[in-house]
Amino acid sequence: MGIYVAPGHPLAAQGKVAWDELRSWRELRLSTFLASATEPAAGQVWSAPNYLLLLSMAAQGFGWCILPSALVAEFAPQGGLVALDIPGWPRAISVDLLWNKKAPPGAAGSWLRQHLQRR
Repeated sequence: MGIYVAPGHPLAAQGKVAWDELRSWRELRLSTFLASATEPAAGQVWSAPNYLLLLSMAAQGFGWCILPSALVAEFAPQGGLVALDIPGWPRAISVDLLWNKKAPPGAAGSWLRQHLQRR
């Protein structure tokens, strides 16, 4: 996960950006059913129901947002978004993989397990 803005956004021209500086700019946030699990907003927030819409809003310069880096690489290549240089970012996300012993994973599930274990 990284923090991204459009190339024309004022934050994109800065070098290092402090986390507290983001409060003065609009945050684009994922809106989920688990809203209580996220940190309360410190400034102006616009929300969207999925990452692709957030990516589109960020690319249009509406604000900054936290996005999966792989999503940005695939759907906003060649300068569509700029990763901000913020201490502690980008961040990795931990993933748990579970399956039923009575119904082991098929070919795709086995590939995913092996792929995740190599990382």
